[in-house]
Amino acid sequence: MKIEVIFAAISVATSLFALGIAALSTRRQWRSARNANAVSSILTLFEEYRTEDLRVARRLVFKLAEYPTDLNPTLTQLPADTRVAAERVAHYFDHVGLLVGYSLIPAGPMISFFGYGCTELWKKLEPYVAAERRLRGVNHYLGYFEGFARVAREVDADALNGKVVKNMRSRGVTMR
Repeated sequence: MKIEVIFAAISVATSLFALGIAALSTRRQWRSARNANAVSSILTLFEEYRTEDLRVARRLVFKLAEYPTDLNPTLTQLPADTRVAAERVAHYFDHVGLLVGYSLIPAGPMISFFGYGCTELWKKLEPYVAAERRLRGVNHYLGYFEGFARVAREVDADALNGKVVKNMRSRGVTMR
């Protein structure tokens, strides 16, 4: 009877070990699939950011300094072409912020790529967004954009990029 108990214990231990290996393998596969989806999403965001449509929109937003803010205009009260550009940029970064906020894509690459530009665009749009929030009676309109811009400012994209490049060089990755 003793030998049967030993074989049963060995069998249970082997099964538990196999279950642990299967769980680790499943976790790795899940991470791999998640990373693949994140990379695809990141590349799509980068590609869209460089489209002519969004490039023109960003240029118009950077020219907002020429528009008087003492009247406290909302985004919707801007001239038509400026309004369309401002909303295009604001909604784009709001979507990026949403994805980062829910950890659907990692913050690091987003901050490295968009960091300074995002924070500067937020500075231009902030007074119009604040007026739009007052008009709508909501506190969080374009809040993901605001949150992402704040994180990007706090992290400092240039310093982050410096760390990434240093890490790449230490691993033998050359920059040509």
